[in-house]
Amino acid sequence: MEFTELADYRLPSGRVTEWTPSTEGDGECWAVDNRPLTYVHEHHVVRGLAYETRDVDESSWLGGVFEVHERYDEPALARTLRSWMLRHEALRTTVATGVDTTGAISMTRLTNAGCVLDMRPRVAEPIDASAIHDHLTGLFDSRISALRWPHCLVASITEVEGALPGDGFVLVFAADHSVMDAYSMLLSINEIQRLYAFEVRGAEHQLPQIGSHIDFSVTDRLAGGCLTADHVAVRAWDRFLGVGTGAFPAFPLPVEAVGAPHVTDCDIADRPQAGTSSWLLSNETAAVVNAHCRRLGFTLQSAVLAALATTTRELTGTNTLRFTMPVHTRHESQYAESVGWYVGIIPVEIDITCAQSFADCMSAAAAAIAERKDLSRYPYPRVAELLENRAVPRFVVSYLDVRFVPGAHDWVRWRAHTLRSAAYSGDEVYLWISRTPEGLNISARYPATDVASTNVAAFISGLGNQLAELTQEHRFHALTPAPFSLTYSEDKFPA
Repeated sequence: MEFTELADYRLPSGRVTEWTPSTEGDGECWAVDNRPLTYVHEHHVVRGLAYETRDVDESSWLGGVFEVHERYDEPALARTLRSWMLRHEALRTTVATGVDTTGAISMTRLTNAGCVLDMRPRVAEPIDASAIHDHLTGLFDSRISALRWPHCLVASITEVEGALPGDGFVLVFAADHSVMDAYSMLLSINEIQRLYAFEVRGAEHQLPQIGSHIDFSVTDRLAGGCLTADHVAVRAWDRFLGVGTGAFPAFPLPVEAVGAPHVTDCDIADRPQAGTSSWLLSNETAAVVNAHCRRLGFTLQSAVLAALATTTRELTGTNTLRFTMPVHTRHESQYAESVGWYVGIIPVEIDITCAQSFADCMSAAAAAIAERKDLSRYPYPRVAELLENRAVPRFVVSYLDVRFVPGAHDWVRWRAHTLRSAAYSGDEVYLWISRTPEGLNISARYPATDVASTNVAAFISGLGNQLAELTQEHRFHALTPAPFSLTYSEDKFPA
């Protein structure tokens, strides 16, 4: 399982059918919903309005692509997609925006009961794979928005070049980030597969009862509403951001050339990003490293984060690694398989100054996460409001163990792949590290500059080398490499 843009997935030639949720004639089923938006959803809408004001067409969507190894049945697929959207209330809600009497932005949630929800197919002529990539990317980028429903679109590719098992087809879906997070992408792949199997051959889908993200929004607002400037979470963020005089920490290596012309914040935000995906460890190697970690009382996550810190020290001589980390907020079992945006962020600072071995570095990494993990329960947009800080994360590291997500062991057979839209920023670097049934994968996005490409590649290579050494148990007890052991130079890691 990899996480990239759609252009990085090999699509077949074939006939594309666009599937658009419709509630035509369903005015009575759209009703004002007094349940609030989460703070991050509200912030996402405000950002969407800002882009609209600047006439910037920037979509922020997540999705998935996979093969369905069942015969194509258009009515059955329509019923499948309708059942999926009825199952998840987040896919049937939207926000009406306006301006109140004080001139402030007003937001009203509208939710659809789904009583006449329909999936409308639009069939196109057969086209080649390259044209399908362009067509679907254009479709999702132009029509998916935080400001307009539907927030989720689906496309099927049939009559594919080269038969698929079961005379099957390819399915691609995309949803605005306001209604879907990374875990939701993975859940949706399995759910659509099982719901379709039920429709075409009566196979029981055995999907559990779930809660609604809209109900979770109430919990989120309560958590944010209790915050004050003196709250422990607010103080922790204030200290973390204070190190950078209010800014989030940046990627440890340069992402643009020294002496590059000064650009405004708006120009930085509009710069395109590049991306990459690679495998750090095979499944077998990851299991060996994890076994060594367990014997020392740690997890593979601790080893990965410690390796990030030691890689930083090797490349820069810096003993402290600072970044922002997404953490799930699915704390109640009813939300475990619910589609929505269940993510908070925490500040992470790993100091390995006193570490005498890699095991010590793991201890520092584990302690750094344990100390801050509970902060994810307090929505950061509310913290930022109290701090009067408009800075955005610049260096983000995500770690997920997705081996036990429903359907995970079928991902390879289904050629399943999670997707993200194109991103724009001149200073953001995101690393998504996932332990999957295939092994340990890293996906990244970063500024589309030669400097960033070189330095991010060097960082990922260094991380991979650090982790590969951990197959030898004695490496956990060895002295960590001295600063600059890779001999930092402007030629090797250009600034």
